Amino acid sequence: MDGLLDTLTSILSSPFLIFILVIVAVAFSILSLVFILTLARKVSRVVASIQTSPSPTPAAPSIPPSSTVSTTKAIQKPQPTEVVRIAGGLESLEEISAALAVNSVFLFNLAGMSIEAYNVKEEDKLAAILADIVATLRRSGFPTEVINIKDSVQGYILSVTQVGEMEVFALLLGGPDTVIDVDEARQLLKDYVTSIIKKSG
Repeated sequence: MDGLLDTLTSILSSPFLIFILVIVAVAFSILSLVFILTLARKVSRVVASIQTSPSPTPAAPSIPPSSTVSTTKAIQKPQPTEVVRIAGGLESLEEISAALAVNSVFLFNLAGMSIEAYNVKEEDKLAAILADIVATLRRSGFPTEVINIKDSVQGYILSVTQVGEMEVFALLLGGPDTVIDVDEARQLLKDYVTSIIKKSG
């Protein structure tokens, strides 16, 4: 028994065995370090993907290349729009609507009263709403000479003229592709309001 212990002691105390055990320990340390680094990298990727996309994002619809090219061309080269200048006064808002290529023309004042309308429903209610919009914008410090409306329609609210204490505004509404010459529209409407006043006086 003592001889066996002496043999084990001599084997364990040999420099070669100690060297091998150190190498094995270093190898295990390196492998565990590589494993930990790999695991940490995978975890960080998962966390990053969760943070950047908390909910599944719907895939964007695929657009055929031909339609993309044609859309780009359409944006880069818009159709030229011809602006027609009108000389002389017009007799009605319907004629002004045709001259400006708009669908509706509506004259109102800031007291919320309807003056005259073409192709407009609920004039009194609309006049009150529009007057309130203009007054609110003015109180907030926004310019109200020209207010552009862009939705499914293209339109403007214009300051037309001052008649005594009454300030006359106009609402012009056209289609989404309608181009309105604001200065021309204002002059036509101003002349029209002047002609109304002369007729009534």
